[in-house]
Amino acid sequence: MALLVGVAQAAPLRSTLEDQAALAVTVYNGDLALVKDTRRLALPAGEQTLELRDVSAQIRPETALLRVADGKPIRLLEQNFDFDLLTPAKLLEKYVGREVRVLRTHPTTGADSVETATVLAAGEGVVLKIGDRIETGVPGRLVFDAVPDNLRDRPTLAVTLDSAGAGRRALELSYLTGGLTWQADYVAELDDDERSLALSGWVTLTNRSGTAYRDARLQLVAGDVHRVQPALHRELMMAQATAKADAGGMQQEALLDYHLYTLGRPTTLADQQTKQVALLNAPGVRVQKEYRLAGTGYYYT
Repeated sequence: MALLVGVAQAAPLRSTLEDQAALAVTVYNGDLALVKDTRRLALPAGEQTLELRDVSAQIRPETALLRVADGKPIRLLEQNFDFDLLTPAKLLEKYVGREVRVLRTHPTTGADSVETATVLAAGEGVVLKIGDRIETGVPGRLVFDAVPDNLRDRPTLAVTLDSAGAGRRALELSYLTGGLTWQADYVAELDDDERSLALSGWVTLTNRSGTAYRDARLQLVAGDVHRVQPALHRELMMAQATAKADAGGMQQEALLDYHLYTLGRPTTLADQQTKQVALLNAPGVRVQKEYRLAGTGYYYT
């Protein structure tokens, strides 16, 4: 009798937010953000598949880069972004050509009966083959054996890699994503003497990327970032206060031709959330009142 060893493929490793050691999010203009997600986890030696869960649903997979921040080196072989998320309709589509169980409850006795059915179609309605008959619609509750491997409950980046040795590592995943936007809003209150004003600014952040960013180091970049696609960007102009301003928790610095604003404390951006963060508070800004008339020569005759 021959004994076959090693024919079974090892189960993929799964990394969740519990492995997250650090997170940095830099939000640009034009629906673009850079995410740097550092996770600490144990990797065995050899070739394996690592599933990185809770990445952005709007990730640009071609920009994803996984590198070792601390530990033995790895070699990347393949990566797949699974964005087909689990819903009842998607689950039924994946079972076309496969068998499911139909569970029915008798309305009077309450007894359950089970039949085996083959899913023939699930596009614009459900078509089932039950025994020697064809039924449309769902004549009861459907029971599935398992969730298909390529159907995820959360956005997942699956990476096939070759590890030089076993041990714990800090892996940094960086990628560009859409779904994160920001804008600055300002309120100026003129004093009674009309010689000074109080200027306050707020940053409004909106997260529609399909995932949450927990305890993230947040940075904002003002200025257009030129990309091949899309070509159009909206430039956000930041107001300048002539008096010394309290930064309200955000630090400004020059970044090449842009302005970089860094929030001084970690913050959490929940999915489908709009958050406001204080940008500046500048009391006592000196102003001068001017009257101007803009128009053609007709107004001056």
